[in-house]
Amino acid sequence: ATDAKGDAYEELVGENLRGDRGEFFTPRNVCDMAVQMVMALYPENHLTSLKILDCCCGTGGFLVSWLNNLFRILLQQEELRPLGRRLSPKERALKRVKEACTLNLYGLDINPFLVRTCQMNLVMHGDGSSNVFRVDSARSPGEWDEDSRHKIPYGKVDIVFTNPPFSEKAKIDDAHILDQYELTRWESNGPRAAIPPEQLFVETSLKFVKPGGHLAIVLPDGILNNPGLRFIRSWLLRRAKLVASVDLPKTTFKASGGVNNPSVLLVQKLTKEQAQQADQGIFDKDYEIFMSTPKTSGINNRAKPIYLRHPDGREEVGEDGEKIINDEIRAVPNAFHEWVESSI
Repeated sequence: ATDAKGDAYEELVGENLRGDRGEFFTPRNVCDMAVQMVMALYPENHLTSLKILDCCCGTGGFLVSWLNNLFRILLQQEELRPLGRRLSPKERALKRVKEACTLNLYGLDINPFLVRTCQMNLVMHGDGSSNVFRVDSARSPGEWDEDSRHKIPYGKVDIVFTNPPFSEKAKIDDAHILDQYELTRWESNGPRAAIPPEQLFVETSLKFVKPGGHLAIVLPDGILNNPGLRFIRSWLLRRAKLVASVDLPKTTFKASGGVNNPSVLLVQKLTKEQAQQADQGIFDKDYEIFMSTPKTSGINNRAKPIYLRHPDGREEVGEDGEKIINDEIRAVPNAFHEWVESSI
């Protein structure tokens, strides 16, 4: 189903989003993929009580995706309930989504324009807008304003979805901030004087997650395979269990700028006891990791849509008469769901 409001809103906001701080849209297929994968890890009857947060929320793509996917599931539930109720299934589902998101959906961003943009985006889609705050997520809660510090469930979030700011030039070099991070000294003879934001935010994001909770984060491939960034991987394996790694096509961010070689990493934060054991070299090595490499993202290198084609070159058409977008990213959640089912 198309999201006409979302399409119009992104078009409007996109003209005003310059990316000065490494900001760019996370494509909706990536947001939906991450959200649907994480949802597969939880019982459906728990979804409305989970605390969801994006610590670099931008215009709210991940949060809106959670809201939309939650509505889809709740609508299915309500349609199975007996008839004769005062409200329609759709009205009941919308009411439940609004209640859940008002209580449990959080967005943080350092850019006041994006905070307002995200709030409006959530209002248009069903709510959670009252929990969007302007804070510098890289700083500790003690440096936030009192309202944010009081309302944001720091270290108690069930699921964090995020696409951290990415910049080949900008680095976080404030010694006061860096001093609060393990990554600053991890596998280093002395403290690192500067760390790119997309690297530091691996730790920033995990700080928000409660033990046993999940983080889904968009990262440049280099963090996962560059020999010089081994220290980040080493730290992550001492603090979280890898659940899934999805290498996205190079074209994924062509329409919005951003990471040229993107991946989505899904991890589960270790408990305090597990982290202590990992620091002593005691790991749970006997577990599988889901891996996927979708080849198409629905657009080409010029950010134009690409469509499925018959062997003779004709474009395939769906039952609605519309051409079918060639987007393998959208197939990943089903494959992941089957993997989770077979792993239980």
